[in-house]
Amino acid sequence: MDSVGALENDSNPLFKVLQIQFSIALIAIVPLFFIKAGAALAVFLAMAVVAIPGLYTLAISSLPMEKQAAGMARVLKAELGKYAITVMLFILIFSLVENLEVVVFFVSVLALHMSALLVPFVLRSGRD
Repeated sequence: MDSVGALENDSNPLFKVLQIQFSIALIAIVPLFFIKAGAALAVFLAMAVVAIPGLYTLAISSLPMEKQAAGMARVLKAELGKYAITVMLFILIFSLVENLEVVVFFVSVLALHMSALLVPFVLRSGRD
């Protein structure tokens, strides 16, 4: 499986997590945009904080395995990169975005992280 094919593979659990996170964020962003644009921006930025590191992890996990390399090195690289990207995004958001709805932002980040718990139910319903 090449790296492009792995990114397009719907059966990858990481891909399913990202699909659920994008769906939940979009469901929240669209109505919030008409009610309170600042809250919609906070949810959008929360989606970015959760999704961009997730995309990085998906890309790293989709790379072809080298025969002599241990799989643990790839996992470590993906996790360290994910945490570094997350910290950088938090720094950028808090330093550049004025009037951020902080409570909405952090509740959205937590909700999007917790949405990964829905993946087993989505995978099971897809098999039925």
